[in-house]
Amino acid sequence: MERVKKGFGGYPHMIGRRPAVASQGCRQDAIAQGLSLLRRSWARLVFGVLLGLILGVGSTFWATAQQLPAGQQLIPNPQQFRALEQPSSALSALRAEQLAAEADAAIQAQNYDQAVELLQQVFNAYNQRSNYHQDLSRAFAGIQNRISEEQRELARVAAQARDQAAYDLAVVYRAAGRPEEAVGWLIQVINSQGPTRELGTQAYQQLLEIGFVSTPFPS
Repeated sequence: MERVKKGFGGYPHMIGRRPAVASQGCRQDAIAQGLSLLRRSWARLVFGVLLGLILGVGSTFWATAQQLPAGQQLIPNPQQFRALEQPSSALSALRAEQLAAEADAAIQAQNYDQAVELLQQVFNAYNQRSNYHQDLSRAFAGIQNRISEEQRELARVAAQARDQAAYDLAVVYRAAGRPEEAVGWLIQVINSQGPTRELGTQAYQQLLEIGFVSTPFPS
């Protein structure tokens, strides 16, 4: 410090000018640094706002999805939302069972036209299910036997319900005085069940009673 003071003391003509230049340069540097800091602050602020908006929108979107009912999830979980098991589905077994119950009620009330309409819907539902399960069983045969056997059993169960609906249709047509419309349904049952199974034998008996065949079975 003493050497510095002595130096300035040895050059009196420079005193008063160097500090002025240094002060001006410091102010310029300070201004430049301030502007740079301000730009960086604005950049950080803008980035923060954008990030907040993105996170806010994302959080709102996720919260909305979480608050939706199970059947209205944006991306439903197939294990929790099985649409074809709902009664509103045309392929639903539950729906077919409900239609069959309604058909029984219509038969009891002797409303045969309504019973025919309902039983046709039952037949179509079970027929589709049986065909689809059978196709899947064939597709997995020799590849995954467990799936193939499972689908074959489901096809058999659906086919049994389908044939029962066809038999019931034939009986309703007979009760409504339209035996000629019962023939096709009874033959459908015999072709599917075979004449030796109980339902097939009953279908053939119906054909015998309306006069479409003349030889009893079993004889």
